[in-house]
Amino acid sequence: MYPWIPALALTLSTVLVSPALATPRPVSHSKPAIVLVAFGTSVGEARTVFDFIDQQARQRYAGYELRWAFTSQFIINKLKKQGVTTYNVDEVIAQLRAEGYEKIVFQSLHVVPGEEYRSVLAADTHDLQVAFGDALLTSDDDVNDVIEALAPAIDPAQPTVIVSHGNDKQPQFNERLSAFAHVIERRYPQLVVASVEGTIGTAPLQRIKALNPTCVRFVPLMIVAGDHIINDVLGSDGDSWKNIIAAPHCESTPSLGWNTAILALYFNHLDRALAELAESKG
Repeated sequence: MYPWIPALALTLSTVLVSPALATPRPVSHSKPAIVLVAFGTSVGEARTVFDFIDQQARQRYAGYELRWAFTSQFIINKLKKQGVTTYNVDEVIAQLRAEGYEKIVFQSLHVVPGEEYRSVLAADTHDLQVAFGDALLTSDDDVNDVIEALAPAIDPAQPTVIVSHGNDKQPQFNERLSAFAHVIERRYPQLVVASVEGTIGTAPLQRIKALNPTCVRFVPLMIVAGDHIINDVLGSDGDSWKNIIAAPHCESTPSLGWNTAILALYFNHLDRALAELAESKG
């Protein structure tokens, strides 16, 4: 049903972001190091998506040093208690400095250029040459490109909910979600965008409930289908999204990280950042 998922995707290991675990290969320090930056997740099954993204990135950017960083210190600390070592952005920068790298390109795997994305921009890189790849939904063109990338997961005849995160503390960071919702809901009349936090919120679920659907499809607008999908959307509590809608059947598509068309959009942003860094030294 979802052609972007490789047949062996679910057998991938959950090895994460430790530089010591990276596949050894000759690396030229003349090239910038690439740091993929995600919020992170503590759900083991959901973390397999990071292995898939890592595989895709290493194929596309062979010859570059590739690292990972998480922006959620809470997740990093929780994983540490589970025996899984991950790093925040500052720690990865320190590692690369110690290894002699002077150029770094950061590629956000965040969906909107919100609070977590801006924390990457605020990192201390004063002695380095750096560039930053945009979050997924940064421009109007991005909105249209993401809608096209999600098209295989959307049946126009089936009631569908796009599951976004949202921000309840800083509402300005919800503007890109609202722009996305405006465009995609006009294209698909039986689809709504809802958010776990902030505006847009869960009010749009009532529009789906009013259709009296026999089956609802949830499409995560999240790189990882972690706790929010498992509990807030598909959980057994009365206020879970599936229970609010009260359809006899529901299903969830894979998260954005398994969608190779979505990854291509992130990598296009990364390509632009690499070109920007190269031009700045022109």
